[in-house]
Amino acid sequence: MAFQSMIKIDLTWNDSDVLPDKLRPDVEFLFSRMSQATIQMVDPKPGDRILDIGCGRAMDILAMSKFGSVVIGVEPSSVMLEYACQSLKLDGNNTAILKAIAESIPVVPGSMDKIVCKGALDHFADPERAVRQMAAAIKPGGMAVIAIANFESLGFKIGKLIFHIRKLLSIDNPYSRLPWEIPPDHTIKFDYNVIIRLMRRHMSVEKILGVSMLCSMPGWGDMLSTFPNAISAKILVSLDWLSRYLPVFSDVIILKCTRKPAD
Repeated sequence: MAFQSMIKIDLTWNDSDVLPDKLRPDVEFLFSRMSQATIQMVDPKPGDRILDIGCGRAMDILAMSKFGSVVIGVEPSSVMLEYACQSLKLDGNNTAILKAIAESIPVVPGSMDKIVCKGALDHFADPERAVRQMAAAIKPGGMAVIAIANFESLGFKIGKLIFHIRKLLSIDNPYSRLPWEIPPDHTIKFDYNVIIRLMRRHMSVEKILGVSMLCSMPGWGDMLSTFPNAISAKILVSLDWLSRYLPVFSDVIILKCTRKPAD
């Protein structure tokens, strides 16, 4: 499968519009759990050399460096780099930030113990080339952890059905963009099968984990908001447990990959 590249890379991308002003319980849980599960799969250890590609505000860099790992962030956006530098001023021991694109990672091939790319691969101009770069950058025995939104999740499938019925009933759509529609800053629609095929072309997929379920299904977050916090949290944790065993339906897919053996 060929991926269509953008002509121009956005070097001033800003994440300020990614999250709504008021977080519903499902969205808040998803973002928190996604970061937690990604870092758990990376399993940072003292002395590990970790590369965080598309590091954004560098919050994951800070979290991983606390384990004694040496963490290097790669980020092309000057806006996000400024945020990242402010974050690392707080407690940025054993960290560094590089202004670079994922399609041309400025590290020595085979020099990284671990690579992490959380929620960024579908923003890249050429995801296939970026994955090839990741595969080349990790050491033999090293790993890459990729976390990506699943645009064919169960929540999105149910949402599409609901809005199809609404359309048949001539009920107006109140949203400017539906959650399952690809945002303008994305270059590819990832789902379970697409991300698996891409990673297997360049690496060996060792583990697949689903995170969260039903996030952004129409009305779901509003309904959870009416419950006591303890009840909504229990529901979200239960669905997250289920998503681990049914990643094809999960909101986010996390993959642990290793270098393929040399021919």
